[in-house]
Amino acid sequence: MEENLRKAIEDFRYLLDRGYRRESALKFVGDRYLLNKQTRLLLYRCVYGAKEAEKHRRKMVSQAEIQNKDLAVDGYNALITVESMLQDRLLILCDDGFIRDLSAIHGKHKVTPTTIQALRLIAEKIREAKVRRTKIFFDSQVSRSGELASSLRKIFEEENVAGDVEAVKQADVQVLGWAKIVASSDTVIIEKAEKVFDLVGEIIKHKAPNKILSLDKVANLHF
Repeated sequence: MEENLRKAIEDFRYLLDRGYRRESALKFVGDRYLLNKQTRLLLYRCVYGAKEAEKHRRKMVSQAEIQNKDLAVDGYNALITVESMLQDRLLILCDDGFIRDLSAIHGKHKVTPTTIQALRLIAEKIREAKVRRTKIFFDSQVSRSGELASSLRKIFEEENVAGDVEAVKQADVQVLGWAKIVASSDTVIIEKAEKVFDLVGEIIKHKAPNKILSLDKVANLHF
């Protein structure tokens, strides 16, 4: 499986570099190497063609660059990835420089004992970044989104974070419309955003740098 996955990553990059759509390239490569659901998700979320990866990297801004700026945050994207760190799930440094997990549970998120801890880490990082104001958007169609928004508002008050939290329909649209700088590792949002701060990546690099795996190391794992 290790050699198969390594070849699959190379072939997927090759097809993306030649203009194939991600979905078509994934089906072709996944079927060719008999990849399971998890490894297909790995390719889809973490492997990019050279031009697309460079485009994402050019949009990425540092923590210093968001000081005194407004920041819009993709709530579930941030929360689920920080929870993955706290629960020792796989965290991957992807081709485009963003750190992502493979949980794929956005629409089925469940509140766990680590949820409040994850929300607090997000608030602490935003406070540390000294942004002018932040707004975090959760998808309202996901169960208990309103409860999460309320909990995070309280944490914002405790941590003296200037900002607000809302549960809304079409959170991605709201994120993109609220500020020029957004925090998300969602490719759809990154593609449409002007500037992107890898909020979660910064949290993980500070709190658990040893948990971050490169794609080369991931290719050696058993799925």
